[in-house]
Amino acid sequence: MLNKRQNEILLFLTEVKTAKIEQLSKVFEVSVETIRRDLLELEQQSAVKRIRGGAVFNNYRAKEIEYEKRMGHNHAEKRAIARLAAGYIHDGDALAINNGTSNIELARIIKETHKNLTVITNSPTIAFVLNENETHQIFLPAGNLRRHNKSLVGGICLDSLENFKVDKCILNIDGLSAADGVMEYNTEEAAVARKMLEISLTHMILCEYSRFNEVAFNRVCPANAIDYIFTDWHVTAKEIREWNTVNVKVLSAVQES
Repeated sequence: MLNKRQNEILLFLTEVKTAKIEQLSKVFEVSVETIRRDLLELEQQSAVKRIRGGAVFNNYRAKEIEYEKRMGHNHAEKRAIARLAAGYIHDGDALAINNGTSNIELARIIKETHKNLTVITNSPTIAFVLNENETHQIFLPAGNLRRHNKSLVGGICLDSLENFKVDKCILNIDGLSAADGVMEYNTEEAAVARKMLEISLTHMILCEYSRFNEVAFNRVCPANAIDYIFTDWHVTAKEIREWNTVNVKVLSAVQES
């Protein structure tokens, strides 16, 4: 896991693309040797590529993991997180739910456990799952369909979302930290997430602990814009305390047997 300075170095490199070790040493007010160690660790995590006398930003970090690969990754954690979050949803709630594998798990659960939900989602997959419960009312915004991860995005989608006001926004995200806030790799997905936050009263994040302190290209919102984070049993007490300092409640799911 990256420390705070390493995350800041990575964010700096996303803007300047390439930097010399001496430049980074001056910017972050640490020794050249410390920067060398930081760059070595960042390279080991595929975040940067070291070059002679410096480093360049690795575009791999600006790319999303292929959707099909994410579907099978950390499935037990996603299922447990979804079950925990479902307990904070009430019959009759109006929800905005963005696309994401943990939210698909949540949809499968609340399809069975809840009644009379009104849901706006940019995920056709989530819409079709929830539509199996005849008491739920489901809305899909207009928009451009992203082929590889099957979500609706774009200006038309944002305009559609503008017509709604919901009780709770439930987001899957690519990265978050108490220092840098909530982040997404894709610019269009980030815009949808921001709009869903804007039209909702309560803001909820569902994510595996592996997303903590992950740095993605687009900042969705500051940390204190979130009310609840639902994560798995790997979260540390230190991490929970850090989020508590910005008035965000972190809830960890119990590992299912």
